[in-house]
Amino acid sequence: MTPMDSRFVNSFTVPARVRYLGRLVYPFCLKHRLGLMAIGSPLVTEGVPVKPVDLIIAAQLCSEDMIGDFSWRDRLWAWRLGRDKVLFTRAVHTFQDFVGMDDWPKFWEQTAKSKAGGAGVPWIMSIIANLIANGIDEQRAWEMPERQAIWMNTAFAVLKGSDISILTSEEEKFMEETRAAEDAAKAK
Repeated sequence: MTPMDSRFVNSFTVPARVRYLGRLVYPFCLKHRLGLMAIGSPLVTEGVPVKPVDLIIAAQLCSEDMIGDFSWRDRLWAWRLGRDKVLFTRAVHTFQDFVGMDDWPKFWEQTAKSKAGGAGVPWIMSIIANLIANGIDEQRAWEMPERQAIWMNTAFAVLKGSDISILTSEEEKFMEETRAAEDAAKAK
């Protein structure tokens, strides 16, 4: 029996409610990503610098509290994050780990755009529609941990005949080790 991909295992065993910046947050889901995208959060936008307030707002959104209504605890967190660069960097990395994109499946080759993606349907909606079309309740599709939604969407695509080959974490590690050995041999 082939060992299970660690990204897959993490996707279905790790997501849980956790404490982040003093709030109990729900597992990161497509609903949270869409909310952050809607407000232009740099946490989901490449190339835009993150500020302490962005982390506070993300914590509010992922705990499903009122966004923008800063309590004294939020102000204290913002002050601490603004003054302590190590704490700020750790909070950014903690949020990235919380989102869990490192646990998404990785693919051997980039496949051609899907029909939905080519028609201008946002990728989040394509995933939600595919989950619902395969019998997952709409609320569950929006609120399941994002990394699980991505894996399930991938599995449904494979079951429908899409030409997708997942690169396992073991294969990726082997490729990195091989590349490092080749680089070391070239350096000699």
